[in-house]
Amino acid sequence: MDDQGDQLENTFSAFNRLSEELSAAYTTLAGRAVKLEQELARSRREKERQQIEKECLADRLAALLDSLPGGVVVFDNAGRVTESNAPAREWLGDNPEGRAWNSLLDQQLVEVLDEGRELQIGGAVQLTLSRRYLPGRGETIILLTDVTEQRQLQRELEQNRRLATMGEMAARVAHQIRTPLSTAMLYANHLTDQPLPAEQRQQFGANLLARLRDLDRMTRDMLGFVRGGTAETQPFSVATLLDIVRQSLAGLVSEGYDLCIEEHGGRTAHSRNLGAAIIRGDAQALSGALCNLVENAFQVGGKTVTVALSAHIVEAAAVELCIDDNGPGISPELCERVFEPFFSGRTGGTGLGLPVARSVAEVHGGSLRLEPRRDRQGARFVLRLPLALKSQPPHCLPALAGEVL
Repeated sequence: MDDQGDQLENTFSAFNRLSEELSAAYTTLAGRAVKLEQELARSRREKERQQIEKECLADRLAALLDSLPGGVVVFDNAGRVTESNAPAREWLGDNPEGRAWNSLLDQQLVEVLDEGRELQIGGAVQLTLSRRYLPGRGETIILLTDVTEQRQLQRELEQNRRLATMGEMAARVAHQIRTPLSTAMLYANHLTDQPLPAEQRQQFGANLLARLRDLDRMTRDMLGFVRGGTAETQPFSVATLLDIVRQSLAGLVSEGYDLCIEEHGGRTAHSRNLGAAIIRGDAQALSGALCNLVENAFQVGGKTVTVALSAHIVEAAAVELCIDDNGPGISPELCERVFEPFFSGRTGGTGLGLPVARSVAEVHGGSLRLEPRRDRQGARFVLRLPLALKSQPPHCLPALAGEVL
């Protein structure tokens, strides 16, 4: 009986200890739960504060983007617009988000973006375009900068410089025009004053026509120098340009001048596509520059000179139009001065043909250079022009220097 009482007492003691332990554990757990709830509340309040700060920062950044003078367009990996600012929407249209980039831009803008050059929108706004790639997010940022006023000021400064130069050389030009004009009037008087044999009339007529051509060339050179570059931006093929040159020079060929025009240079594997290669600009201005170079060679060497005009694609992104002749060439001391306005190495020259041709090349994003000839026989002028590239999504475009952010 006593043993049963001891066992029962021990059982109650164990039960009481277990109850006390459970009560203590519950109290500890309840305290931890309260502490955890407090920590969760603090964490929730911190996240809400951070979210508010992020929203404020996003609003400030959006306001900052919209206040920028330049346009900003962000594309994702698929080439779709994810973000744009107010200037970009003004130039490219409202609500561009979610649309493919090449659906926003016409072919002209696509090609200019590919080539990293400038673009005119609506014939008034002139933009420069550059690209920045965000490697971490796979996004591309297109930056558009309005350079309309800057380019206008540059054109005005260049125009003023040209007019100042023209004013300084007015007397010289008047003398140059007066000489062929007087000669032309003399031949015209001979043709009208008295009856002449057919052979002599033909000779006087040919001489009169030659002097009138001199006057026409001088006038074109003067106008080209004063006007400077051209604003025309139409696409045309290299073959079309060469056809225009061929037609313009048909009169010289019919008179016995030796001219060869080659459409395929064969320098690279790309030469087979030369005829279809596209240039963007003013075909008439470029053909005028090429004709001027060809005519200069004939004026120096006459009909004893052979002139070759050939075209070659170089680096798959540019075309070089080379004018070679086997005439007397250009002395080394004159090579540095041939592009100076009003400098001429021959009697009767205006000194404007080469400066005008170089100006036309530079307006088209190209260049005109005189290449030295190792044999010192003849001369070679090389007119280099960029080709218009096919459209690509922005993340596939060739990287520009310093693009990666």
